[in-house]
Amino acid sequence: MVDLSNYLGFTFRVALKKIDKALSSRLEPYGVSIPQSFILYTLLEEDGSTLKEIGTKTLIDSSSMTVLVDKLERDDLVERHLDSQDRRAIRVFITEKGKKVAESVSQIGIDFNAELYDLLGEGNQKEFVHGLNNIIKGL
Repeated sequence: MVDLSNYLGFTFRVALKKIDKALSSRLEPYGVSIPQSFILYTLLEEDGSTLKEIGTKTLIDSSSMTVLVDKLERDDLVERHLDSQDRRAIRVFITEKGKKVAESVSQIGIDFNAELYDLLGEGNQKEFVHGLNNIIKGL
């Protein structure tokens, strides 16, 4: 019988599913998904970014971006406005309610990131991140 745990792709998939589940459950009380939290983080840093700029920073494709921003807008966390300089561009602005949610979920992300680093163990952190970056650049 094949031991799938010997395959890095399988092990990464298991780890990512656990990370996704753990982080999603922490974000659930705020009514945002992980990708939506990335959008909110981006807008905290650069309010009024275009959909394309947000997509580039968060690695979210344009069709998914529209659906995610639609929900954020329905929840009064963001507002969309046409760019006055370029009518083809849509700019997204975070609302006051959105800022409060973004600050809360940002802290959740920071705390969760620290927890993941702790799980890696002090001697493994730099090597692990370096290895992941090698995989990202190499593929």
